[in-house]
Amino acid sequence: MHVNIDRVFTTVARNLGLGDFSTQINNWIEWAYEAEKLIGSISTFVQKEAVYNADGAKATGTITFTNNPVSGDSITLNGIKLYFRNSTDLGKAKSPNEVEIGATLAATLDNATAQYGLIQSLKGGTGSGGTTGTYANSAVYNYPEALNVADYSIDTTTGILTITAKEIGNKGNEYTLASDNANAKVSGLSLTGGKDIYRNQQLRLPNDNVKMLAIRDNNNYELRKTSSIHTGRLGDEALRYYVKGNRVNIANTGSTEMTVVYLAYPTDLRGWPMIKEGHETAVAQYIMWQMKLIEFYNGEIAQYIVKELEKRWYFLCGKTRGDDGMPTSEELKQIGSIWNTMLPIKNNRGLIDL
Repeated sequence: MHVNIDRVFTTVARNLGLGDFSTQINNWIEWAYEAEKLIGSISTFVQKEAVYNADGAKATGTITFTNNPVSGDSITLNGIKLYFRNSTDLGKAKSPNEVEIGATLAATLDNATAQYGLIQSLKGGTGSGGTTGTYANSAVYNYPEALNVADYSIDTTTGILTITAKEIGNKGNEYTLASDNANAKVSGLSLTGGKDIYRNQQLRLPNDNVKMLAIRDNNNYELRKTSSIHTGRLGDEALRYYVKGNRVNIANTGSTEMTVVYLAYPTDLRGWPMIKEGHETAVAQYIMWQMKLIEFYNGEIAQYIVKELEKRWYFLCGKTRGDDGMPTSEELKQIGSIWNTMLPIKNNRGLIDL
């Protein structure tokens, strides 16, 4: 599990007694990323798969409403929770993350008059409230980083909300869906079907790629990295590849689709790196060390302070790696079960039963 970097920011600010650290955020983001790469344990990064074909595809997903929601029901789109409220509830369902429940399901999903429906909240627009009404209070206007990455449409006859990523590519598959009630059923935990483009036997590695692990084609054959220095002489059916910059060049003309398995660095909706849970203290220590290192270079603090911060960073870095490498209680049970099956079983006479 990964957590938002803000948790680390508050730790650093508290430890250094900083009231306003807004001017330091860009540096802290960079240092946090450096710290996580230096820790580099098995749990620091996440494994992902990116699919490529000739035309690419946009990720899609649906939420199917079977009945009119009741007050308090909610759906979550890309991390933004939208509640359904009655007009008689406290606040009269006028908050950006609230949708007014209409007399019918169709009115709840699509209602351009009075307080707007779900589709108006997701698409924006002036409606009857003008720029200070519907649009200013719509969810997409208040949470653009999360919601403005997709297009939305509603079929009021079937009660289906369709979400389609605006851009072609695997990035759209990261758009998450959730529902807390039986009246709204999601097609999956996220949008699916997003694909990047693979043409002229080339594909571009994802922007969040840290390390490429494997490539396989549509026939589920795993391609091997070539050891030849004469990459141009590879045969068209060699099932080999080589990497040049951020591009993968593939020596196989018979494959129409490729899947890249890679380690990625998780980021939030702002594009900021997320921190592996349990790494917060070590990452905060690295940021404090780097900050005080600047003060030391400027002759503002003594060297022993920097050395103490450095020593503690290396201790926490090693401890964090060790903690990540320790098996969980469930894994220890599995190890015990495997070990017990390897022991010979003896009878009461001390003989091994076969």
